[in-house]
Amino acid sequence: MAQQLTSRLDLNVIQGDLLIGMHKNAEVFMFFKIADAAGFKAQTKEYVVGRVTSARTAQERDRRVDERRRQQEASTEAWLGLNLGFTKDGLTQLMGPGRPRLDPAFERGADHPETIAALNDPPLSKWVPDFRSGRIDGIFLIAGPDPSFVSYHGNALRERFGTTIKIVYSEMGKVRPGAEYGHEHFGFLDGISQPGIRGLTRPSKPIYQPNQGLPGQDLIWPGEFVFGYPGQHRNDPYQEGPAPEMAAPWMRNGSYMVFRRLEQKVPEFRRFVREQAARFGMDRELLAARMVGRWRSGAPLELAPLRDNPGLGADDNRNNDFEFGDDRFQRKCPYAAHIRKVYPRDDVTQAEAQRHRIIRAGIPFGPEVEPGETTTRQSRGLMFVCYQTSIERQFEFIQSRYANNPGFVEGKLRPGGGVVTPGFDPVIGQAPGNGLREMDEPFPNYPSGNRLTILDLPNQFVMLTAAAYFFMPSITALRTVLTS
Repeated sequence: MAQQLTSRLDLNVIQGDLLIGMHKNAEVFMFFKIADAAGFKAQTKEYVVGRVTSARTAQERDRRVDERRRQQEASTEAWLGLNLGFTKDGLTQLMGPGRPRLDPAFERGADHPETIAALNDPPLSKWVPDFRSGRIDGIFLIAGPDPSFVSYHGNALRERFGTTIKIVYSEMGKVRPGAEYGHEHFGFLDGISQPGIRGLTRPSKPIYQPNQGLPGQDLIWPGEFVFGYPGQHRNDPYQEGPAPEMAAPWMRNGSYMVFRRLEQKVPEFRRFVREQAARFGMDRELLAARMVGRWRSGAPLELAPLRDNPGLGADDNRNNDFEFGDDRFQRKCPYAAHIRKVYPRDDVTQAEAQRHRIIRAGIPFGPEVEPGETTTRQSRGLMFVCYQTSIERQFEFIQSRYANNPGFVEGKLRPGGGVVTPGFDPVIGQAPGNGLREMDEPFPNYPSGNRLTILDLPNQFVMLTAAAYFFMPSITALRTVLTS
């Protein structure tokens, strides 16, 4: 029996990037310091609040895109997306030092020594210098159909706010061109296994799978992502759990945003995969797929263990419809593969797996790899964004307890017996002090076999170069308590 959300999501006041996602072929991330709090409040109330893209607007845009796709019509509308969030310092600028204290992880911030140590992040000296050049109070997310459109609206916003803000750092993200649309810079289709949301995501098979949206997409209680609604039950993946605690009523319909600028060493990754595949005597594409858990097309190893299946990867009704439980000896997908680490599915209890979900809303940045570029010459990667109501239990848990933990998943066995240490997530896993990492069984023992192989990972191919935590308030809070 499907559990129903008893209170409707107020999509008119939830910011659009949180639950639905803004339409973004390009997106500028504008990090700013508030120089004149009173002037900033006045400009926000007068100019920004009425232009912030709501979840309702994002949903309607999705509906129109789907309708055009069914009619086989090209989408021609140039939609502006605008969202706004604040760091702990930004909230203090707006509300004063006596403001309510929010999530402890949010109050520490992404650049705090405790956070860096807990996540094995690089020291601040390795971050983009301009990002650290001043206090960051807030962020404008400005999205649209192309970089020129987004730049125009970003510049207009800067002019409007004038001296009330100082831009600390700004960077453009954009989708990759042509056949690489929707793929990140290593070449893998991204954003496949997003959670469904009760009260928003419609079950595709309401009679047979009422607790799933698309096949394999478990429905999660909205309180995991937006304040003011029920969250997941600790012991029952379907039962309504308590709503997340709010330090103040104005947090309702808001969410925490984690931002991480992840630089990808693409030429180095390609060379590593090529050399290690030759060492193991295996196909390079298979080795890359076993590091990620999917082929570049998006086809999961659990359903295509030895060769890519682009038709499967492109099929939303099949490319996420699997579990790991029947792959007891990692014959199909390594225990440490990226997608198995960060979302273990039934490698843990279902209730446990669903209490650590996030909604991702990032976008690639930087130019394509140039011909002959064998060592990274230009910065490129992913502007990683995720939303949740507990940074510690959701994003930080995934990074520290899953990706960075060589012992997770615990208690797994080899085909011939013996306990496995799975190793680090080879994509985003980080060892203390950028130390050496290993991943178990890059070579597949599929459909049978017991060959023991270890993939040594001496270099990090995904490097954190900037990070920040934001609170994305409701449009109501922007209109009232935060600008009064």
